Amino acid sequence: MTELEIRHTNIFTKNLDAFNDNNIRFIINQGGTRSSKTYSIVQLLIYYCLTNTNKNVSVIRQSLPTIRGSVLKDFVEVMNDLKLYDENNHNKTDNVYRFPTGSRISFISTDEPQKLRGKKHDVIFINEANEIPFEAFIQLNIRTMKKVIIDFNPSEESWINDLMIREVEKTILIKSTYKDNTFLNREQIKEIEALINVDDNYYRIYCLGEFPITHKRVYTHFQISDVKGSLVCYGIDFGYNHPTALVAMYEYDGEYYFDEIIYESFLTSTDLVQLMEKKQVAKDVRIYCDYARPEIMQELSRWKYRTYKANKDVSDGINTLKSKKIYITPSSINLLNEYKLYSWKEKQNEISDEPIKLNDDGMDAMRYALHSFKKNAPVKMKIY
Repeated sequence: MTELEIRHTNIFTKNLDAFNDNNIRFIINQGGTRSSKTYSIVQLLIYYCLTNTNKNVSVIRQSLPTIRGSVLKDFVEVMNDLKLYDENNHNKTDNVYRFPTGSRISFISTDEPQKLRGKKHDVIFINEANEIPFEAFIQLNIRTMKKVIIDFNPSEESWINDLMIREVEKTILIKSTYKDNTFLNREQIKEIEALINVDDNYYRIYCLGEFPITHKRVYTHFQISDVKGSLVCYGIDFGYNHPTALVAMYEYDGEYYFDEIIYESFLTSTDLVQLMEKKQVAKDVRIYCDYARPEIMQELSRWKYRTYKANKDVSDGINTLKSKKIYITPSSINLLNEYKLYSWKEKQNEISDEPIKLNDDGMDAMRYALHSFKKNAPVKMKIY
C-alpha cells in the first residue's frame, strides 16, 4: 500500500489510541471551537477505511444541510489534502463515499429515521451530538458493531453526560481546546481569545471547552411538554451560517407551547420554501419574520405564506415570555439547548440587561412569535 503522510494534531493521536483500545467503545470528544476535534475524527475515519476492507462507517448529524456545510466539507478537504478524493466514488445523491478497499462512509441525518433503523454500522461518528435526541442515539448504538465516536461543545445538560457516567468503564473522554490545534494562525487565535470580551460563559464553552456557569440565564421557567391547544402563529429568525429557526406557537388556556419546525444552517430561500412545504407549514396562519431579510419574506409571500414583520423589541419581548407559562416540546432539541445557554452579558462583574447575541436563533424566533402575537391581538372591550 502507498504510504500516506497525514498532517495532524495530538487530538488525532489521542482518538487513534482510543480507537485501537479494545476495552473502549465510546470515544467522546468535548472541546471548544477550532480545537481540531471534528477534523481529527474525520482523518481517523478515512484512515480506518483505507486500512480495512468492506467496513461501513456512518457520520451522523441532525440534518443534511448542516452535514454538507460542516463535517462533509471537512471530509472532502482532508481527502483532497491527501490527494485521494475521486468524485466518481462520491454518490452525492445518497451521500456515500466508497473507497478502493470496499469500505464506505455514509453521511446520515437524524431526520431520516428509515436510515437510522435500516442499516448496521461498524463505526459511527455523531457530530455535534448534543443536537440529536437520546432516542436517535439508542437506535444508532444498538446497530453499531465496533466504535461509537461523539463530539460536542459542552452544554449544561445532555444525555452525553449520563452516557459517560453509565458506561464509564467503556468510555474515554478527550478534552480539547484551540491550543491543541497547532495549525491555527495568529488571527484565528486572536478571534477565539477575544470571546472573553463577549461573555465569561461563551469563553468557557468555546475557548476553554468547559461547561457553562448558569447563574446568568435569561429564562429559567420553561417546561417540557407535548403540544396542547390551537396553532396561533409561527416565528422565524432567518440565517445562513447561523441557523434559520422556525417555530410554531400554540395557545391553551393562556399558556403557550412551542414546537421546533426548522433549525438549519446553509438554507437558501429555495431550500427554506421546500422544507416548509415538506413540513406542511400552514399557509393560513401568520408567520412573524425577522424583517432584516425582506427578500426572503417576499419569496415566502410568493408561495402564499402569510408573512408579517415581527416586533423585535428585545427587552419587551423577553419580558413578555417571562410573564407567561412557556412549554417546549421534547423533540425541540435546539430550542432546549439554546434555552440552557441563553444568558445575559456580564460587564465588569455586573450582569447587564442585554442578552448575548450568540446561539439565540430559536430564542429570537420564539420571542418574535409570542411578543408580536400579543402586540397584534385584538383589544377586548367591556360594554357597560
